[in-house]
Amino acid sequence: MMKRILPYSLLLFFSVALSSCKKDQKKLTPTCDGSKPTFNSGVKSIIDSKCASSGCHPGYSTYNGIKGITLNGDFTKEVLTNQTMPKNTSLSQDQINLLQCWANNGFPEQ
Repeated sequence: MMKRILPYSLLLFFSVALSSCKKDQKKLTPTCDGSKPTFNSGVKSIIDSKCASSGCHPGYSTYNGIKGITLNGDFTKEVLTNQTMPKNTSLSQDQINLLQCWANNGFPEQ
């Protein structure tokens, strides 16, 4: 009997542990007010404070560093759609709206 309980107990423990690591936050609805932010005016400060300075993505502090994930769709998918990034923190509605406008305008640098 004990041989059967132990594996199930371990499975339950790991299931609870893994689910507690998920980002438990209500998703925001990104909307753009028609503004045209650029990386250098508005976006860089968000990226620096939420992504680059946290040590997660130090290469994203430059436009060339983040350009690849904007081109392949990962930025839109992870930040705006799934909202799984940034890890261990969150974006405000204003920040996510600004990033949506940046995306809508083709992720311009300047």
